[in-house]
Amino acid sequence: MSSRVNIAYGWIIVIAAFLITFITCGVNYSYGVFFLPLVNEFGWSRGLAAGVVLVAGITYAVTLPITGMLADRYGYKWVLTVSTGFLCIGLLLSSQIQSLWQLYIFDGLFIGLSISASFAIPVSLVALWFTRRQGLAVGVATLGISLGTAVIPLLITYLISALGWRTTFLLAGIAVGAICIPLALLMRRPTIAETQNLSANSHGQDSLSIGPSPDDSADTGLSVSEALHTPQFWMLFLVFLFFLLSLGLVMLHIIPYAIDSGMTPVQAATLLTLIGIFGIGGRLASGLVSDKLGIKPVIVFCLLMLACITTWIAFHKDEWTFYLFACIYGFIYSGFVTMMVRITRQVFGAKALGSIFGALMVSDGIGFGVGPWLAGLVFDITGTYQASFISVTVGLIAASILTLIIKPAQMTGRLHT
Repeated sequence: MSSRVNIAYGWIIVIAAFLITFITCGVNYSYGVFFLPLVNEFGWSRGLAAGVVLVAGITYAVTLPITGMLADRYGYKWVLTVSTGFLCIGLLLSSQIQSLWQLYIFDGLFIGLSISASFAIPVSLVALWFTRRQGLAVGVATLGISLGTAVIPLLITYLISALGWRTTFLLAGIAVGAICIPLALLMRRPTIAETQNLSANSHGQDSLSIGPSPDDSADTGLSVSEALHTPQFWMLFLVFLFFLLSLGLVMLHIIPYAIDSGMTPVQAATLLTLIGIFGIGGRLASGLVSDKLGIKPVIVFCLLMLACITTWIAFHKDEWTFYLFACIYGFIYSGFVTMMVRITRQVFGAKALGSIFGALMVSDGIGFGVGPWLAGLVFDITGTYQASFISVTVGLIAASILTLIIKPAQMTGRLHT
């Protein structure tokens, strides 16, 4: 196969990943829109209603390492197809919720089994198809997250107001089944010959440099078991975890927080739209800047900026403050997300990228589950989100320090001889 064909199919993978993340992330980030309608209809406390995110997060954390290993061993196509299938089923069943345990099963367990389709699998696959322009490719693929966040929660807000939350869940499930499952069937990792051509076309240049560059060809690196025994793995795990605690808090509770502060539901949903729109620029900018300067400066900048604006929103509740927060947060958080799979490949190589990134993204399940749940409990006790915002700020500062310490691991072995 020629290098031209390699590049062509690589960009097909990018487009498919973009569309999958657009829908799946947009839907998953919309639970904050469903949150108050469910609380108001059934009379649940915010801590109980946020518990569904904890169930999804635990399910995701437990199954994601297995998902990554299955993808590396049996192929990304089928694992991604099954994952999107769980999302489709969970959304369809959520339209029939009558009690809290059903919410936890349909919108917790089933959604948790699907979250790997929203980010880890598609983005890992894109990273395997590109070397020289990896920053651009990953940035374009993850634009789906930003655009999905910008469009789908606002659309769901209007659908809920017009059709009710049950019909909206049903329509979301149909959209996932009709669009994402067929796209998942297009996804595959490059063959051995294709990875050799891709490495040759890189001219020995790696755009991910964060220090002394090890051999980063697509068949070298650490196994997942080797990575788990390195300090780099656990430092990177904590960096991801502290970031995701912040992200989970914002994505679930920013809408209730804004409504509590006097904004209408549509105005509050617009905050997610702004986060998504400004995230587009953040993803592209971070990819391009990191290709020039390296990813560590980008990650440290993102973490410190997030710490600053998270502290700010804890003490300011004006309407303009929420809008400005959403714009800055979207730009900065999206830049960090684009870096996650890239620093994983740089530190541990590409040999078992899916497995290692899957193991690291256990932090996603913990952060996105525990953060919103604890914030809901704290709100039930104190009537405010202030303490939660301050807590995640401390974690973001700690993550920036850890990032400065991380060095590439020693590469060992080859996947194929």
